[in-house]
Amino acid sequence: MTKKTFYVVQPFVAGKRGAIRAGLPMEVRNAADAARIAERMSLVKLGAIAFSTDVEPESGDADPPVLIASFGQVPDGVLEPA
Repeated sequence: MTKKTFYVVQPFVAGKRGAIRAGLPMEVRNAADAARIAERMSLVKLGAIAFSTDVEPESGDADPPVLIASFGQVPDGVLEPA
């Protein structure tokens, strides 16, 4: 079965009492776009990460996410580099 790679940008925003919470994730075309968009997004949000994950479309099984880039403030332990 063939896996499809998804590239995602996940922004982080300020929550209540200084907490950092996840914003709405955005799927992008490739790893370079993910890193570029995450960097730009971190200028207007607390921070952002770019990551990829391989998914088997038929079964929905997904490999663990792989961190591409991290910018600004993100919660501790979010997608530790492999």
